[in-house]
Amino acid sequence: MADKRNVFITGSSSGIGRRLLNEFCRDEFRVFATVRQPRLEAFKAELKGKYADVIPFVLDVTNLDEGTEVIRTIENKYGPIDILINNAGISYRTVVEEMSEPDEAIQMATNYLGPMHLVRMVLPGMRQRKCGHIINISSVGGMMAMPTMSAYSASKFALEGASESLWYEVRPFGIHVTLVRPGFINSNSFRKVKYGDGTDPQDRSRIYYHHYHNMSWFIEKLMTRTPCTPESAARMIYKISCMKNPPLRVAGTPDARFFSILRRILPRRFYHWLLYRSLPGIKSWGKAEHE
Repeated sequence: MADKRNVFITGSSSGIGRRLLNEFCRDEFRVFATVRQPRLEAFKAELKGKYADVIPFVLDVTNLDEGTEVIRTIENKYGPIDILINNAGISYRTVVEEMSEPDEAIQMATNYLGPMHLVRMVLPGMRQRKCGHIINISSVGGMMAMPTMSAYSASKFALEGASESLWYEVRPFGIHVTLVRPGFINSNSFRKVKYGDGTDPQDRSRIYYHHYHNMSWFIEKLMTRTPCTPESAARMIYKISCMKNPPLRVAGTPDARFFSILRRILPRRFYHWLLYRSLPGIKSWGKAEHE
């Protein structure tokens, strides 16, 4: 038991987080998986059998005190965390004008503030042993912003910036930092997006109706047709965790790699013009339904 590596994974109830359990349920790892309170009992039932060795914890990453308590409990009983995977996240699909400050705060707390708090909690143990790996699940949205997803992109841009700074800061201690940028993944996650208070994307009288309508079907089309899956993303993240010298940034899907190359090689003005012209139904944007 002493030689097991402690792996801490947030957002383990579904998607990539759930598939990561498949990859890390091996003899050399001790896996701690977190879910929010409403999912705990169902999650425990699902763990029986194949995931019997996974140790579940309740964690809302926006609750910093809860995060502190969970990490301290694990370290006191099992020792320091070896691999932290900040996977939990949410996505608001709301234009800037209609995004409320409370919703924006929730978006930032979930995708940026909460993960960075967990990073701060595990770093002392990693520094003492001069080893460890922090894997932050970013997004292609942390590299390029899309309309109706400003707060989401802001949270991922923030995560990317802080992680890059962290890479420099902890490298002298033998600690690795990796940002994984998945693009479109074949899953139902697009159905879990949130809309800001007072935002009705189905209201045809709203001036932003075409923004929501066209982006929604466009994203659904891409996410239901891409060959990339949560399983393939989880396998890639596991392989990264096993690398001796993992990179700072990894394109989680082929489309993320494509957009990364496109952003680097195209002049910025042409890049933005091209993406704007490529937006679905762009000629109808900004027009009321009756016009």
